[in-house]
Amino acid sequence: MISQDMSSPLEAPVCRRCGMCCLRGGPTLMQADLPRLTGDVLTLETLICLRAGEWARDDARGELRPLDRECIKVAGLGGQAHPWRCRFYRDASGCAIYAHRPVQCSALFCMNTDPLEDLLAREPLLDRAKALEALAALAHIPGFYGMPDGTRALLPDLVTAHEEQNPVAPVLEAAARLGFAPKGASAVTGEEAAMDEGERQNLLDGISKAVRTEAAFRELCVERAGIPAAMLPFLLGRPMADLLAEVGLRPAATTPERPQL
Repeated sequence: MISQDMSSPLEAPVCRRCGMCCLRGGPTLMQADLPRLTGDVLTLETLICLRAGEWARDDARGELRPLDRECIKVAGLGGQAHPWRCRFYRDASGCAIYAHRPVQCSALFCMNTDPLEDLLAREPLLDRAKALEALAALAHIPGFYGMPDGTRALLPDLVTAHEEQNPVAPVLEAAARLGFAPKGASAVTGEEAAMDEGERQNLLDGISKAVRTEAAFRELCVERAGIPAAMLPFLLGRPMADLLAEVGLRPAATTPERPQL
């Protein structure tokens, strides 16, 4: 991963841009990355929100834990080997936006993570509210130039309504109580064995309802509010059904229950 001239043992190792960090996952954005959003480097269809309560790896602790706050990441390309592979990495040439790469990318060096840890300690993460506030000052949202002003004005309210009506944490906590959580996750309690069938069914019913109402909210955003589907991963995060599928729980699909927007 590191290129070093072994004939000069005192020479510090240097990054040779092998791409392993890009293959393993794109960066989380900091508030210092806002110029990359307003400057049309990172458009909203290239980003995804990880919401509070989602499982994520805490590299400092070396474990999976629920997020205590939301964050914005460069969306991965999917696939089995590296689902979070950075979408801007090119096998033949490296980073396609290297001159304007996010600040975490500039700070990251796999042989010495101190600069990245210092960055995370002193700089705030970017969230949807700050991103939308910055974009509201522009004449058009980069990548979505045809969006009407009325639709743009709805975006912060849709984020708030979605969080209020479809929070992630209680659903994934219920799934964990049933034994559906990532392997080695710190929050698994082992309650499943102590539950009777009625308790278990109540949890499953609540999870299924949450999946239906969350799916319906997304449909209404597109059908009634005119939100481009490509913006939904940033605006609303990943569908509840996808988050549950990640931990091995796939509630039976039924007719969506339509919420109020």
